[in-house]
Order: sequence, then C-alpha cells, then structure tokens
Amino acid sequence: MSLTIREMLGLSLFIGCIFATMGSFLTIFATGVDDVDLEAAGRVGAIVGTSVAVVIFTYGSVSKILGVEKAIPVDRTIRIETIRSMFHSIDMMAVENNLKWSVSRKIMDSSGTPTIDLHDMDIRGADAIVAVLLKNRNSLGRIRIVTGTGRGSAAGGVDLTVAEHVISKLRRSASSHGWQFIEKRSHILLRPMGRKPTRAVWLRRFLVGVVPITGSLALAFRDLAGSAPGAGQNGFLFGFAIGLMVTAMMASHRDRTG
Repeated sequence: MSLTIREMLGLSLFIGCIFATMGSFLTIFATGVDDVDLEAAGRVGAIVGTSVAVVIFTYGSVSKILGVEKAIPVDRTIRIETIRSMFHSIDMMAVENNLKWSVSRKIMDSSGTPTIDLHDMDIRGADAIVAVLLKNRNSLGRIRIVTGTGRGSAAGGVDLTVAEHVISKLRRSASSHGWQFIEKRSHILLRPMGRKPTRAVWLRRFLVGVVPITGSLALAFRDLAGSAPGAGQNGFLFGFAIGLMVTAMMASHRDRTG
C-alpha cells in the first residue's frame, strides 16, 4: 500500500512522539527518580523523537519521489487468469492422467497472493508445475504453494512424496531465480528478493537523503553526548557516521514489486 506525503508525515510524527516519550522516561530512570530533571528529560525526548520522525519521513518521501514504490495496481481476477493460462499444459496433463487437479480450482487468489494448491496432484504433475514456475519467473511476483506438509494424503492432504519433491526442488532453485524461499508447515512462499538499484539510482537516493538524515542524527547525538569536554564533538562524529550508514541502507532499498 502506497502512502501519500501527508499520511507519511502523520505516521512519522506519531512514531516520533512514541520515541520521544520513551526517550524521556528512559532518561528519568537513568538519572534517578528521586531527583527528576524534567527539563533535561524533555529535551532528550524531543531530540530523539524529532530525529526518528525526520529519518522516517525522509525515507518514505525519498522512496515515493524517486519511484521506489513502482507497483501498479492490477485487477486480481485478471492476474489469476494470466497465471492460470501459464499452467494450461498442466491442466491437460491432469485430464490425461485422470487427476482431479485443475487450474480453475487449484490456482486462486488468497489474500492478494496467487496460490497454487498441490492437492490431488501426482509427482509428475508437481514436477511440471515447478518447471513452469521457474520458466515464467520474470512474469511472476510473490507465489504461495500449498504443500500440506505433515498431513498424509489419506487424510485429504497433499501426498508427502509430492510435497517433499516440490520443497526440495524449489529450495535448490529459488535463490538462483530471484526468489526468497520461505517454508511453512502447510505451504511454501516464494517472495521476490528484489532488484538492486543501479549506481545512478543509489547515488540519487543517497544525495537526497544524506543531508536531513545525517544532519539530524549528528546534531541529536551531539546534544545527547552532554557538556563534558570533547563529548559534543565525539557525539557529533558518531551521529554523522550513523547517519551515513542509515542513508546508505536507505539508498540500497530493493524494488520487490517483481
């Protein structure tokens, strides 16, 4: 879900307030509750909250402005029908082998995620499904494969031999095809690893975010370091280094839309 700039501002301020409150209370507990310095605790909380709000808002704004969120809403029905068409040959194979499996019943949308159910499928058909998945990787995003691991076919679950074969094959092949392999008790989730940003995109993101993020963190750590000799300078340098690291991580954000 893509947020508007106004929504991101509200969210960043809300999270900033939470961190400000936490920072104030932690300061009170750290300095002792017997002699509470509310002004100092409030100042620390304000610094922490403002820094967090700036970092979150900058990250969200840069991501939106520079096109990190590239996902285009697609009608779920059209998407599922497109995926079903890729598995037409499996449908024909199931008919030839008198299997109850069919694309119309076993390929569906489940909470926004295309799902392929292996119930009623034999090992030859399952192997063919994996082959079609890998062949059409560039046209597929997130995919769920229902394996029913842990439930025997006699009880209505996926045949264990079929499930183990699919799990083993996808575990070996998912990474090389740009999928993150996530295994659950009853299904496999193939999630796109995401495309790395080009050097030009990375540099553009970094240049846009480095000033607000690094600046806010450097000033925050300078003030948090206290008034001891050299503490402010060390805090500033530490915050500056952390800001550069956070900005670099933001710039390295992967596009996971495909």
